[in-house]
Amino acid sequence: MPVWHRDVCYNCRVFCLDGKILLIRPKISLADDGNYREPRWFRAWHRDVEQYRLPPSVAETTGQQHVPFGEAVLELADACIGAEACEELFTLDAPHVRYALDGVDILGNGSGSHTQLRKLDLRIDLIRSAAKRGGGVYLYANQIGCDGGRLYYDGCSMIAVNGELVSQGRQFFLDDEVEVRAAIP
Repeated sequence: MPVWHRDVCYNCRVFCLDGKILLIRPKISLADDGNYREPRWFRAWHRDVEQYRLPPSVAETTGQQHVPFGEAVLELADACIGAEACEELFTLDAPHVRYALDGVDILGNGSGSHTQLRKLDLRIDLIRSAAKRGGGVYLYANQIGCDGGRLYYDGCSMIAVNGELVSQGRQFFLDDEVEVRAAIP
């Protein structure tokens, strides 16, 4: 979701629970190769966590004036949750390494990874490695369908636990949605 902060547009994940915004987490690595040119529209985040003043309509709806904005994890009653965003999984300095050291139990990645020969193998290897290295659960949700141009997103969302792929969604399908689930011990 595009979010303007200090007159700069960031590509963000917004964590919500019970009608409240818990965190706005901007991407720290942008895709700028092959088919992607994110820096045309967004800037990468490279600062500490700051307070973000919510727009009046959102503040009225949530009853909040400010929320945390930046790279952070959420410490909940029974788990610590973090997120990578798309390209960040593929970078040398992937956030999941830091998050594992910070005790993150569940890591989510909402991705827009297009179809390319053998790219699924790379995704699976990276996700299994991230879940194995840090332990815990890695939830990967990939976009499905066509971008209206020349790219096709193949879906194939998956769940890995401690390095093992425990559930994988279909690849190349026409349904509007797919459910991927697993029993996590």
